Amino acid sequence: MVRLGRLLALVLVAAALSACGGTGLGGVVSPSVSPSQSPSPQASPSPSVTPSPSPIPSPVASPSPALRVIVINLREQHLWVFEGSAAVVDTVVATGRPELPTVTGTFRILAKYSPYQFISPWPPGNPYWYAPAWTSYAMSFEPSGYFIHDAPWRTRWGPGADVAEGSHGCVNVPLAAMERLYRWARVGDRVVVEP
Repeated sequence: MVRLGRLLALVLVAAALSACGGTGLGGVVSPSVSPSQSPSPQASPSPSVTPSPSPIPSPVASPSPALRVIVINLREQHLWVFEGSAAVVDTVVATGRPELPTVTGTFRILAKYSPYQFISPWPPGNPYWYAPAWTSYAMSFEPSGYFIHDAPWRTRWGPGADVAEGSHGCVNVPLAAMERLYRWARVGDRVVVEP
């Protein structure tokens, strides 16, 4: 429960940053310089005795759209999906085994596929090779081949699943939760993978 509270706080802070002109989770804010801030080659005038009033900010025409984020915690082997402060999906997962770990950081959904067939990048005889495997739903979130997908072959989920029967780096999600996630997600949605 404390962990979920921290995640909600993270989402709300990111939403506030986004609403205030920041980029929220992951991203760079470029400084803007107005003409009045640029240095002048001439000597500056002496200060006036009466300060001029600050401009009154105009109201925002419409509120910013709700923050949409998928949060994956590797230590807890858990995935949460938030739209604003509302949890849309809350499920256990299985992530990369110690020798083929899931990447951490902030990413975006790059593409969605249904169905999708995974083909091993390792040749037969390699300890990491696997036979071609179909999934119902798959979403790429990192260009070198990391996906969030269902895994019909998997029977173990949650804490310890990465150590005992970890994936090849992908985030495996139980089918019912993956179907909800796939239907909710859009290309471009944020994915935050925490250690």
